[in-house]
Amino acid sequence: MNLLPAIEAYVSVRKAMGADFTTAAKVLRHFGRTVGDLPVEEISAGQCVAFCSGGPDGGYKRNRHHILNGFFRYLVGREMLSVSPLPHPPKRSPTTFQPYIYSHEELEHLLAATAIVDSTRRWRMQRTTLRTLLLLLYGTGLRVSEALSLRLCDVDLADAVLHIVDTKFFKSRVVPIGGDLCRVLAEYRCQRESLPLPAAEQSQLFVFRTGKPLSYAAVRSVFARLRELADIRRPASDRWQPRIHDLRATFAVYRLLAWYREGANLQARLPLLATYLGHESVSGTACYLSMIPELLSEASLRFERYALSRQEDNHD
Repeated sequence: MNLLPAIEAYVSVRKAMGADFTTAAKVLRHFGRTVGDLPVEEISAGQCVAFCSGGPDGGYKRNRHHILNGFFRYLVGREMLSVSPLPHPPKRSPTTFQPYIYSHEELEHLLAATAIVDSTRRWRMQRTTLRTLLLLLYGTGLRVSEALSLRLCDVDLADAVLHIVDTKFFKSRVVPIGGDLCRVLAEYRCQRESLPLPAAEQSQLFVFRTGKPLSYAAVRSVFARLRELADIRRPASDRWQPRIHDLRATFAVYRLLAWYREGANLQARLPLLATYLGHESVSGTACYLSMIPELLSEASLRFERYALSRQEDNHD
């Protein structure tokens, strides 16, 4: 089979499986135009490397490699190729990035700063909308994109759950929420009904004053202003400043810290937290264990208590 029809066949299969394959399809079609419509067995490793290297940064290159890898695995699995021509990706260079963990005091300052959206009409969202969004992100650890994608029908206040549909890794999940957050969402829901509902219960939960769904770009912009007003920043020498997405890491770290202090079995709880957060594996959740000194301190205290109990047992 030649490359171009092989690409279209693969794209059709992925879409039939329910994947949002728009971006990947564009990358594969670009690869087809770059390499040409030659037989798939004639594609060389050099052509693959050259295509993957044509990008602005490491993340872009890794994404191209990931997309091509899925395509060639599909061809090998269906015996259209005996072996993939795609070499292994280069090892990632270590990153110094760490999500910012907001203190409870900083969270209070952020919520207080939401008054900014009522201070001038140039902010197209309501204060209650922004405040509710921040409380939801902190209270559930949702990805910002997941929160912004919520529809009214996805918020089940009677059963105290959120339905997260077709999110990252093409997964859907049910997220239980606490009583306090239920009350916050119920109050916001009453206000939301005064704004346009173009699709009734299918309408977006978080919208501008016009009823148009909030955009990630607008939320990031307003949050940057909130962070400045709350005087929350990393040292000037740091490359990254605190982000709204870091509320997800903040939720996870505080949940782990609470479990440590309760004496819970973290090995047993980590898979539960991974499922709640929508992580693909437990390793994506375990990284939060070392993010704040309190967790390391609690871990040390637990080990000391364990060591002392062992010593006492030996004396007995």
